[in-house]
Amino acid sequence: MASWEDDRTSGSSDVAGAFLADLERWIGIDRSVSPAALRTSLLAEIRHAQAAQPSFALIHQLGARALAVADTALERGDNLAGLRARLAESCAAERDDLAATGQGVARMAAALVTERGGWIATLSLSTAVRDALLEARHHGLEPRALVAESRPGLEGRTQAARLGGAGLTTWLVVDAALPLLVSQAAQVWIGADAVTERGVLNKVGSYALALAAREHSVPVYALASRRKFLAASTPALSIAEMPATEVWDEAPLGVQPRNVLFEMVPLALLTGVAVEDAVLPPGEAAALARERPLPDELSRA
Repeated sequence: MASWEDDRTSGSSDVAGAFLADLERWIGIDRSVSPAALRTSLLAEIRHAQAAQPSFALIHQLGARALAVADTALERGDNLAGLRARLAESCAAERDDLAATGQGVARMAAALVTERGGWIATLSLSTAVRDALLEARHHGLEPRALVAESRPGLEGRTQAARLGGAGLTTWLVVDAALPLLVSQAAQVWIGADAVTERGVLNKVGSYALALAAREHSVPVYALASRRKFLAASTPALSIAEMPATEVWDEAPLGVQPRNVLFEMVPLALLTGVAVEDAVLPPGEAAALARERPLPDELSRA
């Protein structure tokens, strides 16, 4: 099984949870001999995580929180064992917070559903979208899911299988068909790897879906906790190109496959962003993102 560092098909919240579990293990095996040395090693570990998943705001923000916990412990004069304990407690608390905020996002998004049996169009594998659809079903709204398969990883198939297995009427279509069929949808829901003042980072295909939805007057919502908000000027937040072989293994001479897996959807194309306690209009979402910079040590690319 691929580690969270190489995971390009799971939702960002799931990847973040795996990162926290890995960080907990690291805290237990790290061999630093002083609190200051542990802080130095922790910074290196976080920087490695950021480089592994540069598009995921949660990795950046959770890393910043862990570093802040270490700094507070050092200022307080905690010994090495105390610092390790504080970091482990922080990881557990963050994991609980991820679960709680995820439930909140699901409730806010489900409340957007106003008609029984309406189609919700989506793509890729978003835990937030899946949980929100199940929450709407729990309230008797019986949403139906229109899901794109999401090449090259095909994680949309996994999303469709989980939704269908949970009893939701689910259609799976090829990526190119989704903009055509979105006219039949009541709403579009997309996940978010990051929300910035410039737009939402999500799986490639999200931009075309949002453009098509605008043409058909279908509202578009991104589903994301506030922890996914990050200033667009953060150099560490970036879209990395993935291995070309995932698109075409052994491509013929003269053909260069390109595997750009994520893209930015401008906030102007969104109706709103469903967070854990509100549905933010685009302007308010942009203002919140500007207020979420990273510490200098973690901000640089």
